Amino acid sequence: MKGVVKKTFPFALDGINITQIAAGSDFPPSGYSVNDATFQGLSDAGFIEAVQGSPTPADEELNRRIIDAIDKRLSAQSDEELKAIIARRGTPFSGNMVHAVLVGEAKAQMLREFEGAEPITAVDPNSGVFEQPLSAPGQATPPSAAAAVQQQQVQVDAANEQKASSDAGGTTNQFDEKLPDLSNSDWKPEAELNTMNKADLEAYAAEKKIDLTGLKTKAEYVEALKPKASQQ
Repeated sequence: MKGVVKKTFPFALDGINITQIAAGSDFPPSGYSVNDATFQGLSDAGFIEAVQGSPTPADEELNRRIIDAIDKRLSAQSDEELKAIIARRGTPFSGNMVHAVLVGEAKAQMLREFEGAEPITAVDPNSGVFEQPLSAPGQATPPSAAAAVQQQQVQVDAANEQKASSDAGGTTNQFDEKLPDLSNSDWKPEAELNTMNKADLEAYAAEKKIDLTGLKTKAEYVEALKPKASQQ
């Protein structure tokens, strides 16, 4: 609290040495402070007059409670909730994803809004929010986590391109072995062969010039007639 001295009075600003506080001077003088009770007592006695607009003890208490409430409310929120508040400023955030850092950034955004800045709500909370890796002892902190994210994306894109190239060369199984392409084959699939009788299988074998000599069972016929990789 600040005031103007109305009439000269003695006062120990340092708590030891008493000096005369001249009328018309500021109280407390620059570099000194007094507690609210002392200030209010001098004001009630007519020695000083509070500067117009200077907060009263009640106002200061209310302001302190507001600050404490905001601190506690934000500190109790999850990282995702804090990111949602930070995203309202509409610009990317890059830094250590420590809870205390997110709380500080969220406070700054709420202050902007209290001061009249319009929040930007159509922003993905995770968009542009990158973690800045912590540096190891004796090592410099990486200049930007965004660069690391970009590098990771390049690696992912390269892997996808390689997979697409592999797929273009033919379908593979889980062991990366090429499977026969039957899309343009005129050979009957194994499932269809299993529905045919022995006579039909023999006729089909003759058509494909497959020798069934020595084979007796239907299963042996199907095995001999099912499409092979070399029959593409």
